[in-house]
Amino acid sequence: MRLQMLLVGKTRNLTYHQEISEYHKRLNRYLGCDVKELREEKPGRKETPEAFCRRQGPRLVEEFNKPAGLKILLDERGRSLSSHEFALFMQGALQGGHQSLVFFCGGPFGYAPALRETADHLISLSPMTFPHEVARLLLFEQLYRSMTIINKEPYHY
Repeated sequence: MRLQMLLVGKTRNLTYHQEISEYHKRLNRYLGCDVKELREEKPGRKETPEAFCRRQGPRLVEEFNKPAGLKILLDERGRSLSSHEFALFMQGALQGGHQSLVFFCGGPFGYAPALRETADHLISLSPMTFPHEVARLLLFEQLYRSMTIINKEPYHY
């Protein structure tokens, strides 16, 4: 079982980048974790966020469909889980016989509806909205936390 992380854009903030790298390293103790940063496009001057999402949608759907596995999209409309509930979700997914778990974390403008329709699961990190770099850090930390919960290790108290 492998984790496949598809991230739109680069993590430019050095502090976030270092923290993500640390959790990535910790995650690799439990599961192989591949990270692919997808090219981030910029909206046109007069382009609405909705039009921008529709325009970049086909490319992102294609990227999301490339790796085989259970597709999980981080989305504000997704299911909100506690850390324990997320650990149970991860445990079920790990035991589900999937080749990999594919997590998709988008850029600052959201997604086209077609991307949501491609996902097997929509998960929300919080009812609050975060910058996409913070969302990445939260995802990596929660993945690591879920693995420590599953393995009954003293990280989550």
